[in-house]
Amino acid sequence: MKNYLFGSLMLLLAFYLMWEQGSRQSESYEERNNFAERNESTIVNEDSSYNLNSSLESNQSDLFLESTSVNPVTEETFSCLENQYSSLLLTNISGGVRQISLKKHDRLSQDYLMMHSSSPLLGLSFEDTNGNPLDQAMNFSKNFKKIEDVNFPNRIIYRWELKDKLQVDRHYWRDDNASYSFKHATKITNLNKDNPVAIGRAEIFLGSAFQIPRKYNPFDNSSTYLNVGYYNSGVPLAEGCSCAECSGRIDGQKEEFIQVNEMGPSGKMEKRTLGQAKWACVNNQFFVNLIRPEAELRNVQVSGNSVQIQNSDTGEEVLGVEGSISFPVGIFQPLETKEFSFEVYGGPKDYMGLSALGGEQKKVMQFGIFWWISEPFNWILNKLFGLLGSYGLAIIVLTILVKLVLWPLTAQATRSQKKMQSLQEPMSKLREKHKGNSQKLNQEMMKFYKEHKVNPFAGCWPILIQIPIFLGMFWMLRSAAELYGQGFLWAEDLSEQDSISVVQGFSLNLLPILMVVTQWFQMKLNPMQMGPEMSEAQRLNVKMMRFMPFMFLVFLYFFSSALVLYWTIQNLMTILQTLVTKTKTPEQAIAGTGNQKLNSGSLENEESDDLKHEISEEERKYKNLMGLRAKGKIDLKLLEKKYSERLLNYSEEKLSQMSAAKRRIAMDKKDRLQQAYNFLRELGEKQS
Repeated sequence: MKNYLFGSLMLLLAFYLMWEQGSRQSESYEERNNFAERNESTIVNEDSSYNLNSSLESNQSDLFLESTSVNPVTEETFSCLENQYSSLLLTNISGGVRQISLKKHDRLSQDYLMMHSSSPLLGLSFEDTNGNPLDQAMNFSKNFKKIEDVNFPNRIIYRWELKDKLQVDRHYWRDDNASYSFKHATKITNLNKDNPVAIGRAEIFLGSAFQIPRKYNPFDNSSTYLNVGYYNSGVPLAEGCSCAECSGRIDGQKEEFIQVNEMGPSGKMEKRTLGQAKWACVNNQFFVNLIRPEAELRNVQVSGNSVQIQNSDTGEEVLGVEGSISFPVGIFQPLETKEFSFEVYGGPKDYMGLSALGGEQKKVMQFGIFWWISEPFNWILNKLFGLLGSYGLAIIVLTILVKLVLWPLTAQATRSQKKMQSLQEPMSKLREKHKGNSQKLNQEMMKFYKEHKVNPFAGCWPILIQIPIFLGMFWMLRSAAELYGQGFLWAEDLSEQDSISVVQGFSLNLLPILMVVTQWFQMKLNPMQMGPEMSEAQRLNVKMMRFMPFMFLVFLYFFSSALVLYWTIQNLMTILQTLVTKTKTPEQAIAGTGNQKLNSGSLENEESDDLKHEISEEERKYKNLMGLRAKGKIDLKLLEKKYSERLLNYSEEKLSQMSAAKRRIAMDKKDRLQQAYNFLRELGEKQS
């Protein structure tokens, strides 16, 4: 009893501390849950000049005007390229994308605004070969004009021009079958008829991503979802002075996602130089801006930094991340035009959609080392959603399917575990006999396992298999944008806690409580007995297992309702399997053993007689307690022998060495042993 009281007090203390932490949150979740709709008000116009101090290469500086201050730019926006998935808001500043409005459609359950409040997505700048800015030296004001071009009637085009010097055109268009993706091309033309122009590098902005308001979770920091990422897929170079490790360049296949909390006190990440960039991105938990060059780009530099904006309604600082890529553009011969084309994806982290785009864009999901579990689970989940129309039902059916696949292995492990429990007493005697000789003990134990045809590790397989399945499901559900805003039963959002009320910033969740109840009931169906023959380590293990449901409660209480729903259904399926195993009929047992090969006809008849003898649950329980076979008639001589052996564990000498609490437990077990003996002896006499 004292263990239960101690555990209950520790749980109450843990919840009190978490309650206090929740009450210290600056604002309750209700004050922030409309942030995605309100964040348009935080967009900042580019009303300041770009004071970038640098110059062109010395032999090309005469091609541009003298450096002068650039006049402030008044922002003008234009909404376009709308389809059933999203629409773009373009801006004259750099001819970039100010925001992308995502619509509730298909697998996205609610609208979402992807805003870029500082520099626009695909914003353009120029650098020299050393990475120093060139915008001011080039008088690159970033004030583009929207134009019409009869050669491209289906494109939106913005142009900046330095008379007789340089022209930059920015094209946007969308294919008819596109979802959240669109096409972009930047065309740079040397307008000078006589002289070449040298521009070292062009920098394109990857956009911004900001934290999505979430309920308090002490185990899952929301800043870990803010990333600048890339995927490089070039040919690995030979080792030597030009290898990637020496040059600081990344070659071969590699993806990396740099979290905002890994950018250090400066808030800036260390630049990555890619040998051959396939794509780069900026993302939060459920949404991503991804830019993929359509032609090969080498020597690409990826950079990023943290950023904060203020929500004008609540006054809260919202943490975000932004990034950019730069690549060489080289020397432009007189009247030469160079075009750099990209496919841009601005939308949800949807595994199905990203996989269809190719280019390994599905790696944005960040499933980790268990991708081989998460990817098929996500595919099955979306297929089930297509059939059932509900992600909640899809999670339930997926859990049932996984449990059915593992059913034979789990059943075998359960039988092995029960057999191991019935052999605890002779095993404890072996340990006592060879207490000082571990080598001899191991030999005797292996011999004992072989004689009784039992595998001590068989009961571990279901747990070992469920660990990667649970983690694969965890990584899949935590970043699946399909669940964002998807309701089920009382849960308004499967990607969030199933809050039924909020008290001082602390969410009261019902589903984790139901999960603990199912897990507790599951353990009650398979109780772990603590007999006097058990060692202290075994007793400690049993006590820890009894508190396992409450440990899961503390951990899963703050995670998404989708994950808790999966674990609850998994518990219910385990309960069902246990009940089915316990209520197995003799006819089913005969059918299950009908294909076994027997050594002789007499043995076959004996087995048949045993199986025809139907036993009650009480008889099965008492036989298991006495170490007798569950099937067949009772051997009275063997019963006497087993009873005498077990009675020695409760001798006066052993009882006197126990504490008062253990002595009471031992006496209760002795009484149950006596009841089992009386019951089985009476039954055996009737059978004979």
